[in-house]
Amino acid sequence: MKQSLLKIIIALVALAGAQMPLHAQGRATVSGYITDEKTGETLISAGVVGSPIKSGMTESQSRTGAVTNPYGFYTLTLSKGRHELTASYMGYSDQSITINLQRDTTINFILSPDLQLNSATVVATKDAGILSTKMSAIEVPVTVIQQTPTLFGEADVLKTIQLMPGVQAGTEGFSGIYVRGGGPEENLLLLDGISLYNAEHLMGIFSIFQPEAVKKVTLYKGSFPARYGGRISSIIDIRTNDGNMKEYHGTVSVGAISDKFHLEGPIIKDKLAFSVSGRGMHTIFFTPILRAHDINANYYFYDLNGKISWRISNKDRIYFNAYNGRDIFYYKDKDSGTVSYYENEGETATGHYTYQNSNDIDIRWGNTLAAMRWNHVFNNRLFSNATVAYTRYKMQIGVDIEQITVDQGLKDRDLFSILYYSGMRDYTAKLDFDYTPSPQHLVKFGAEYVNHTFIPETLGGHMYESEASQVSIDTTFKASANAILRGHEISVYAEDDISVGDRLTLNPGLHAAFFYTLGTPYWSLEPRMSLKYNLTEDISAKAAYSRMAQYVHLLSPAKITLPVDLWVPITDKIKPVTSDQVSIGAYYSGVPGWEFSLEGYYKWMHNILEYSDGTSFFGNSANWQKNVEMGEGLARGVELFIEKKDGPTTGWLGYTLAWSDRVFPDGTINGGEPFPYRYDRRHNISLVVNHQFNRKLAVSGTWTFASGGTMTVPERQTQVVYPDGSVGTQDYSPSRNNYRLPPSHRLNLSLNYTKKKRHGQSVWSLGVYNAYNNMNPNFVISDYNGWYDDNMVSPSGKPTWRRRQTLTKITILPIMPSLSYTYKF
Repeated sequence: MKQSLLKIIIALVALAGAQMPLHAQGRATVSGYITDEKTGETLISAGVVGSPIKSGMTESQSRTGAVTNPYGFYTLTLSKGRHELTASYMGYSDQSITINLQRDTTINFILSPDLQLNSATVVATKDAGILSTKMSAIEVPVTVIQQTPTLFGEADVLKTIQLMPGVQAGTEGFSGIYVRGGGPEENLLLLDGISLYNAEHLMGIFSIFQPEAVKKVTLYKGSFPARYGGRISSIIDIRTNDGNMKEYHGTVSVGAISDKFHLEGPIIKDKLAFSVSGRGMHTIFFTPILRAHDINANYYFYDLNGKISWRISNKDRIYFNAYNGRDIFYYKDKDSGTVSYYENEGETATGHYTYQNSNDIDIRWGNTLAAMRWNHVFNNRLFSNATVAYTRYKMQIGVDIEQITVDQGLKDRDLFSILYYSGMRDYTAKLDFDYTPSPQHLVKFGAEYVNHTFIPETLGGHMYESEASQVSIDTTFKASANAILRGHEISVYAEDDISVGDRLTLNPGLHAAFFYTLGTPYWSLEPRMSLKYNLTEDISAKAAYSRMAQYVHLLSPAKITLPVDLWVPITDKIKPVTSDQVSIGAYYSGVPGWEFSLEGYYKWMHNILEYSDGTSFFGNSANWQKNVEMGEGLARGVELFIEKKDGPTTGWLGYTLAWSDRVFPDGTINGGEPFPYRYDRRHNISLVVNHQFNRKLAVSGTWTFASGGTMTVPERQTQVVYPDGSVGTQDYSPSRNNYRLPPSHRLNLSLNYTKKKRHGQSVWSLGVYNAYNNMNPNFVISDYNGWYDDNMVSPSGKPTWRRRQTLTKITILPIMPSLSYTYKF
């Protein structure tokens, strides 16, 4: 299998690398990199336009364009002769040169930043945005992420994405991502092309991505490029800074809840650069102080990002990047004293014993990632990227309970310890190619192999020592109903952006995947197709179809991210989750600086998991396959997106009308009847406004409204007789997710004041989360209250016992101000 795939890749590379008869056709290719003048950073999705010059005049009607790939490389094939080449990128001044093109040529562009955010003029197929062939693909600028007001003033990648149409938060104020009727585990989170499994801190209040280290963020939620696979709802592709090749720069920030830094610069100027950033919750520094005051509990998190970029030559570049992040919670409790004992009550104590009790709890979870990439330019039309990577998500809970008693000088010691841990480990190797045979085609193809290891495990031990009875017991046990599971995933893909005339562009693609686990093979063919038709220069229509497959599941006991959430793979009994999504949209860009889009989608989901009626999971995955059922899902909706991209005032308005349902035809859940998904919200509105008054002062605001989600609420209690003969009460719900929570809405505001310093600049940021203090429900608890009703007397003359169900709304995120200070140098 692997040898056959390797032969296919080698054949494709040989075909693509072969010199096509472009010269005979009177054509030649220009290629190179586009970089930032001040930092040397490559610019992703920058545009290059070539216009032929005849009789001293530039023919704008014959323009041909290209955009840079995720590594800043472009390739553009033109007719031989004189051309004007113009490179452009939003927020940068255009650069134009005139060339006499007679053979394949390498030209690198260096662009200068411009304070005015001008639009880039591109005549080419972009990978996201309104000009892209693909629909439902959005580029989220880092400047927007840094300006968007959020909880505690912490700029957050995922919370900014939540403000896009078709995306919502699971629980008010948390950073979970739920896209077009899907769950949080159905989103593929990529850091420089490598997947991560847990991207949140503090139970989901913050994401792990530090904006200072991020260069570009792209969200795909509809027509998925064939190069992506493994999830069914969305792709979030996050690219980090390569490092400043020219000079040293950095930032230091002190915020309401965390401190962070970022530093980048050249190791060898224009050749070798580094970028490093870190963030930590304040309490990471408080542990010694807390312990000095007998406070033996603490929680903190940290993130560390690092990257080294080496420009070996114009044809070869190597990148090494690493990430490590952890959440750490510990609690220590000690108790001691003396207990007297008596032979007879009321007499003088005949003796006493002393005791010492201690309870230690330590919980740690987080990600580790390391990757190396090699970019190679075979020729002006063929570009490759080879990647090897290691990722690991690990969670562990340690509990130590010790009791020591001393009676008449003899000591008894009872120690119970348990270590519970779980996680995932991936080894990845992938090879990607960009091939541009002509201006009408941009071909991408490649292959990937991932070795998965899933680790559900529980270890424990018990030791008892008694000097009085001269007994010593030391027992270690290993309790786990699940063995370590391994999976092998192999995938190949190919896609082509095709221009047919001036109005029609297509992006057909195919992603083929093979997954092997527990002696069971699974094959998946996933066709993709996107189509864009330009009705006029300013109006276009798009349509798309995508089939996706997913080979991992997330077992979670709550609507927020918890350390006990478990990732588990498909097995010989649990099939892959698949989805089929069709979408259609209309787009308008006739108003300068504005973009308008209206999209509709229909998504079918197969083999999705839900817990069986009456079962749950909390902290132990034992026999999890017996507690879940496979069923079907259906999501559909309409999304409106209005965005202002230029000028001192920018922002957007997003509205989503959506439905998401689940059904289990075999009757195992809800009697086989359809029921709403727990994150089914009918209406979602997000309004974002950013205004730059001048170079010093800027304000931002966001307002969101979301219909309530659903939950299962018991409507009455019934008496039941258990197998042992005992009698008890049990809640009864007529259907799953039968109660809809109240809607939530919130206004966030922020003000940024920038002051130029001698060696840099300082930024004061003042923010208010939930400015009008709306008490949005973060959680709702169902309970029963009982009382004796004197107005209702039983036949025996006693008051009747009555019960009333109550729903208690809990709000943990009221109005919260924040203040932070950042120094940039």
